[in-house]
Amino acid sequence: MKDLGTSSMVTIILAVLALLGAQAALWLSYFYAPVQITAGALFVVSPTPGVNTLNLYESYRIFFIHLPSAYATALCCGLCLVGGVMHLLSRSEKWDALTVSASEVGLLAGAITLLTGSFWADYAWGTGRIGSGWNWEPRLTTMLILWLAFAALLALRGAMPNVQARMKLTAVYGILVAPLYPLVQKAIEIGQVSHPRSFSDLLSAPEIGTTKQVATLGLLLAFGAAVALRYSANRLSFQLQKERAA
Repeated sequence: MKDLGTSSMVTIILAVLALLGAQAALWLSYFYAPVQITAGALFVVSPTPGVNTLNLYESYRIFFIHLPSAYATALCCGLCLVGGVMHLLSRSEKWDALTVSASEVGLLAGAITLLTGSFWADYAWGTGRIGSGWNWEPRLTTMLILWLAFAALLALRGAMPNVQARMKLTAVYGILVAPLYPLVQKAIEIGQVSHPRSFSDLLSAPEIGTTKQVATLGLLLAFGAAVALRYSANRLSFQLQKERAA
């Protein structure tokens, strides 16, 4: 129970820092980042009163959610790997709880990554209709596979009544899920046409770099707090199950 108290304190600290980071990221996204982009270069333009300055690249602001969510998905893959390996070595339920928590949050982070990426794609290379930007290119498809892998892990775990077999399956599956994110990263190099290979040119303005760093830190703290919260809940659930079985 001491571990639960420690994880609760970590959750509170991460949640407070995440809230501050999210507020800073939102302010920077709307009031500090430039208002217009042209392909290959970014510059600040003073809007003319009464003139609509919205153009295709105004949609880049969604990257301040999309990119950190993708990084959070990668973090969850890493935590699944650590939790899976450590559980197989120690047979400790705390590592099983870590793998499950990372999978749950990875499912959420992956969904946000897919949705925000799809919304931007609808506007960037689609027709503007929802779903028109989804073209099954390698980056999009492998990210969907990763999301489905998180979902499959949780579904299979829930279908197994035996506790020890369930934890072993979770550990092995968590290890197998981890390499999928590097595959998502490498997918950009094979047959990718629509999805940008790099945002370094489009997002070259220093204001955008600063905003991206703050947003990344804030959202990673938020997802980290979510992992810590789910970890505490999963540990507590396991303790209650043991007490009821005793």
